[in-house]
Amino acid sequence: MNLLSDNHIIICILVLNYKNIMMKQIHFFLTCFLALICLSATPALSNTINSENIDKLKFDSKNELAFVTYVSNDRNERFVKALIKGIRELSKDYKDSKIFIVLGNENNFPCKSINDENAVLIPIEADNPFLDYPLAIKAFAAAQVEQLVKNKVKTLVWVDPGVLILNSVEPLDLKDGEKLAARAVSLTNNIALKKGVEPDSYWTPLYKKMGLDYQKIPTIKTIVDEEEIQAYYNCEVFSVDPSLGILSEWAELLTVFLEDEEYQSRACTDFRRRLFLHQAVLSCLINSKISKETIKELPINYGYPFNSHDRLSEEKKASSFEDISVVIFDYAWERIPTWTNKIKINTPLKEWFFDTYLDYLKLAENFYRIEGSSNSYLVVTNDGSVIIDPAGASVAPEYFESILEKHPLKAILLTHAHQDHSDHIAKWKDGKDIPVIAQREFKEYFNYQERLAGHFNIRNSIWSGQPPLDEPEPNLAPRYEPTLFFTDEYEYELGGIHFKMIHTPGETPDHTTIWIPELEAVFVGDNYYRYFINNATFRGTMNRPVLGYLKALDTALSFNPKFFLMGHLSPVISKGKIQETVGDFRDALRFIHDETVKGINEGKDMYTLMKEIRPPEDYPIGEYFGKVSWCVRGIYQEYVGWFDGNPASMYETQITDIYPELVQLSGGAELVNKQIETFTKNQEYVKALYLTDIVLKAVPEQKESWELRLKVLEALRQGLYNYIQFIFLDHSIKEAKQHIENLTKAQNKNN
Repeated sequence: MNLLSDNHIIICILVLNYKNIMMKQIHFFLTCFLALICLSATPALSNTINSENIDKLKFDSKNELAFVTYVSNDRNERFVKALIKGIRELSKDYKDSKIFIVLGNENNFPCKSINDENAVLIPIEADNPFLDYPLAIKAFAAAQVEQLVKNKVKTLVWVDPGVLILNSVEPLDLKDGEKLAARAVSLTNNIALKKGVEPDSYWTPLYKKMGLDYQKIPTIKTIVDEEEIQAYYNCEVFSVDPSLGILSEWAELLTVFLEDEEYQSRACTDFRRRLFLHQAVLSCLINSKISKETIKELPINYGYPFNSHDRLSEEKKASSFEDISVVIFDYAWERIPTWTNKIKINTPLKEWFFDTYLDYLKLAENFYRIEGSSNSYLVVTNDGSVIIDPAGASVAPEYFESILEKHPLKAILLTHAHQDHSDHIAKWKDGKDIPVIAQREFKEYFNYQERLAGHFNIRNSIWSGQPPLDEPEPNLAPRYEPTLFFTDEYEYELGGIHFKMIHTPGETPDHTTIWIPELEAVFVGDNYYRYFINNATFRGTMNRPVLGYLKALDTALSFNPKFFLMGHLSPVISKGKIQETVGDFRDALRFIHDETVKGINEGKDMYTLMKEIRPPEDYPIGEYFGKVSWCVRGIYQEYVGWFDGNPASMYETQITDIYPELVQLSGGAELVNKQIETFTKNQEYVKALYLTDIVLKAVPEQKESWELRLKVLEALRQGLYNYIQFIFLDHSIKEAKQHIENLTKAQNKNN
């Protein structure tokens, strides 16, 4: 029998809540109890630790530097593996440094794949209600490790998941008299305060809490847009002297502002302000607690902003990856598989990157994911491989091709007909006689696209930001059609792996769910986005019945999968996380559907329901693509059509036809413009936008009204989280600017 390790006992004890003396007594007795049962227990991970056995760690006296990061999902785990690899193989004198990894979700992501002897896993302290707040976990993780190592190391280096070490980190290693090494934020992002600008509602409470005078705060220059700002630091990569205790203060102060409901509702009004709150709090602490003379400014190559590479000045751009020691990839590895084309890479680093990235793409021993136009999945069996949705892998085919050299492609399966998923079939078949399997409604999607080619030419031009084609594509049929179509269900088997394909119409009539029992993996295509659905998309679409989405999600969840694999964005992994996130999404969607149907039966109009219906707070679903109100509108029109019960709606005459008369009745364009200004001042932007529609219908060449419209549109776009809203507002802004430019030219010509 094996003895229960000290670390196993530590993990069990961490679940306790240390809020009062009684709990401490329970802690004592539980420790004794665990010691008694240790003979029958299985050892846990040997590198899991906390403050009670930190003294057992051996620190290298020649290297008084340690790293800290966190893992709260599968994506973090795979990136931290790459981070560890970079430190061990490329950081030179720092290759043996301790790396502390705080586990934000130990039950679902215990990081069993990380087995480096100097990588120390630490479960996050229990009972923190703010771990789901955007990036707040960073402060809590950093504070926890600071307490463990403050008497052990001189320098603690924070690195986000999404950061890689490619060379020595010597500039991050604090010397005598240095307390912190950091660099300015990359972009102002409508968050940073420019030099001399009085703080707004976001910054004022932070400055007041920390006793800061904005006129005395040092100024620094942002890396990318090169704006002079009141000192505001990037905290994806920085180092600090842990004896200062500043990281513990960071967690404490961030908690204060997270608990302040008034501040949250008044100041953190959009996703970006919530996302960067942790960074703003840390920056204020630095400005309050650390003198400027003891802060080392990091060179750009020690926190290189990869995603902003194209926006950097020529002097700042790295000519090759060999010039970069610490690179911030953020989301690039998830969403930009062609990232290696952006900056030159020489051998052998190029080969190192290829192997490291391929390992990152591996979700499990049997399958891989890469996201280009969509997610493509490669499932490897003893008898060959299967690709699910080939289009996404085609932008960087070399990764899947390297696997297919040893495990040849034997089949292609399609979740649905959207071209960002189903394109490039012929490329992957490469002349081989292999089956391509789809649901039989697959063809009808392309017939629909062809019938509405002119419409999609216009809407897609808005989407892409390009002018419409002179002539739309005459035939939008796929380059290579599937070879096998099924109706309700179909099962394909290869090498003992079974691919069960089930017709689950939702986002498209042909949508297919694929279940692989041997991998506990379900592939759902675009029937789940992690954000609210677009059951009536702005680009135009065939009917997307919400009950179809619900049935598809019920089907997928019924398998109790370990891997929930969508058509876009990173997968949801672990059974607990899937039931929590996907299950909550399904329940929220069902609530929206049922409340809309209830409202229809009560005789409520569509706009009333759009205003009234909101999912319960227990279901905080993001509105990045779709919105709840749009979903309600889509359900309403799905069930009862376009007629709203108003007799005026039956006729060809539009309400816009009387806009000129409305302007006259209101006293003329000048008075309407004044009301637009009043609405704008009061931040009633949608009302102001309606009035610009009215006045410009009556006086289409009035420059002042176009300028007011531009101001309103830019205000609506400001800090916007919803991607689709941004696209169409941005298009309208360009139109308004063009009208203003044309009117200005005409006025100058007449003068």
